[in-house]
Amino acid sequence: MYGIDINFLNDRADRPVEAIVPVDRPKVSMAGKTPLLVGAVLAIAACGGVGGYWFILQNHQKTLTAQSASLDGQLGELQQKLAQVDTLRQQTQAIETEIQGLASVFERIRPWSVIVRDIQGRIPTRAQISSLVQDAGSGESTAGGLTLIGKACSFEDINDFLLTLKTSPFLAAQSVQITAATLGEKVPGYCPGGVDNGEPIELVDYTITGDIKSIPATALLDELNRQQEATGLAARIRTLQATGAIQ
Repeated sequence: MYGIDINFLNDRADRPVEAIVPVDRPKVSMAGKTPLLVGAVLAIAACGGVGGYWFILQNHQKTLTAQSASLDGQLGELQQKLAQVDTLRQQTQAIETEIQGLASVFERIRPWSVIVRDIQGRIPTRAQISSLVQDAGSGESTAGGLTLIGKACSFEDINDFLLTLKTSPFLAAQSVQITAATLGEKVPGYCPGGVDNGEPIELVDYTITGDIKSIPATALLDELNRQQEATGLAARIRTLQATGAIQ
């Protein structure tokens, strides 16, 4: 067998060692990077500012939402209270209307017993009333009127009665008039102040009409107080005046 002895070292060709030559690279100037850095910082700051502003807006929105909900609740309560106030106002107006209605009706009521007593106090001694009727009157008075029918000793006695009725605080003077006056049949007896000679007398039948005054009963307080029967009525009128129901 043959042995092959190979010497790699002897066969290696000598090669010159290449020198490592440093490569000159251009230096980057920081001055050139400054705008970039500033831009990056500003961008980051801008992003941070936007994020912070967004966070503030979110908190502000939540606050406003909470305030809006609170105000809505308060508004609902106020609307309920306003509705209650409106209901109470309507009820009060209804009551005031009823009071005014009752007061006006009360004012239109004329104390009939007081009117009769007043007329009785005005009858001349030589006249008498056989009938006193309340009626519609002439239509010019909302309080109505009255008709007196009776007998008198003479026409002069009827005229005297007419004049005294015109001064009544309960009657409209211009409406009081004699609507009928005629001589009646002779009757036995004699007139007051006359002489009883046993002969029948001839009386005058008369009819007097007039309107009751269309004025509030409050305007007749003095006369009502003067009449003993009307004391209670006068007191009730003054009570209504004190409460403001009537003026």
